[in-house]
Amino acid sequence: MDKTVRLWDLRSQLCRGLLTLPAPPIVAYDASGLVFAVAVNYYSRILLYDQANFDKAPFLTITLQDPTLALISYPPRPIFITSLSFSSDGKYLLVGCSGDAHYIVDAFEGHLLVKLEGHVGLERRSMTSPPSIEPSKGSSGEEVGWTPDSKFVIGGSLDGRILIWDVQKLPQRTGPVDLNAHPLKLQPMVALDGHPGPSRCVRFNPRFNMMVTAGAELVRRLYRCISRKLIRCHCYRRSGYRTPARTQRISPEIYCARKEDSTVIYT
Repeated sequence: MDKTVRLWDLRSQLCRGLLTLPAPPIVAYDASGLVFAVAVNYYSRILLYDQANFDKAPFLTITLQDPTLALISYPPRPIFITSLSFSSDGKYLLVGCSGDAHYIVDAFEGHLLVKLEGHVGLERRSMTSPPSIEPSKGSSGEEVGWTPDSKFVIGGSLDGRILIWDVQKLPQRTGPVDLNAHPLKLQPMVALDGHPGPSRCVRFNPRFNMMVTAGAELVRRLYRCISRKLIRCHCYRRSGYRTPARTQRISPEIYCARKEDSTVIYT
């Protein structure tokens, strides 16, 4: 909230480094712990820093500009970034936004590769609320993320659904960054029944075949791959009891567009 990024060493009570920015930032570390990204909505920029030289200028500055937004309205509606996360190999950066699209960016050169569509952004309070002229954060920030193998992206939606995008075949771009190049638009391969209200948080367990989602009315839903032909969803209510309030079984035809994908996501 004080428009700074602080680098902490847990062995000391004082921060090791300090970056002052013009707006509240969003920060993410890559899996190696050597590089971290800082997003600044004020300029629609993503700054990549080397941890060993964080006191110097960023080694890469990514401009998040989607030319397809100009086809919807003019001037195009600004993008409001609410989360950042690196893929497991550090090649890609998932940019979560409060609007009706998330983005995947090349973390090495800064090319805008993919636009994830099909969900309803969490910047509004409900489905009946009209969108505002200026973008806002709303309840967005924890509703989208990678699977542990970074082959899929899982995200929530204002209508309560849980969406899964297949990102195994991302386009490759080289050379100078072209801000007018249109990203590849991806629709979700499957939509799962989620919450009666907005799906505000989606996370995947890195060790076990399980993911969890959270909302306001129904605290959490646990999805687990039981076998090649069955996905089971345990719904836990706010009371805190370990006994599921409801169990939902999902066939592979409903769960995935292709049968073989039902095991890849959770293995």
